[in-house]
Amino acid sequence: MFTIAEQLLLLGLHDEKGSVVLSASTALPYGLAGATILDLYFQKRIKFEDKNIHVVDHTPTGNNILDETLDLLCNATKIRDAKYWVNRVHGKVKGLQGRLADRLVEKNILAKEEHRLLWVFNYSRYPTQDFSPEYDIRNTIRNIVLYDQQPTEKEAALISLVKACELVNEIFSREERKTAKKKIKMITEEDEVGQAISTIVSEITAAITIAIVTAATAASSASN
Repeated sequence: MFTIAEQLLLLGLHDEKGSVVLSASTALPYGLAGATILDLYFQKRIKFEDKNIHVVDHTPTGNNILDETLDLLCNATKIRDAKYWVNRVHGKVKGLQGRLADRLVEKNILAKEEHRLLWVFNYSRYPTQDFSPEYDIRNTIRNIVLYDQQPTEKEAALISLVKACELVNEIFSREERKTAKKKIKMITEEDEVGQAISTIVSEITAAITIAIVTAATAASSASN
């Protein structure tokens, strides 16, 4: 059983290199933060009301990443919206991407390789060791998008995050992409299951988009 955040990370990593695919390099960290928030929603720890996130159950999930995120929400002095929390989780849950990857290493899905840049900076790569889970995730997404398989709410949420993190081209061929993008839009805006969670997911994906644009603007200003 994988969390939405773990599934998104599997899709965002290059299988052989073990690094984030270039197209998702800016978006994925924020996407993982958004996915972690959605995981708390599906575990019925939070709810969305008037665009804000409210904690409804303080009980730990048993997943240290989700519990750390839940603690952040519980200890907040004000009720905040998804935009705030995507940035907050991204900034405060330290090493989110690496910790998610380490969980997948523990499950024997990824391998962990230590590298050094310029003999000074250490960093890790996570090449795929067991390809079957990612294959199943990709196959499920393809069946939903291309062959009209009915998605669950979690599957609809993951597909929305795939779009937000610029991973559509990693799953679909050039010939399939136009059709895939139209169907993904329908899943998140028109599909019956998508309607049940579309407002929640749209808030999260909008927050991811804003975070990406803000980060890119800051980086551009710093370089000038």
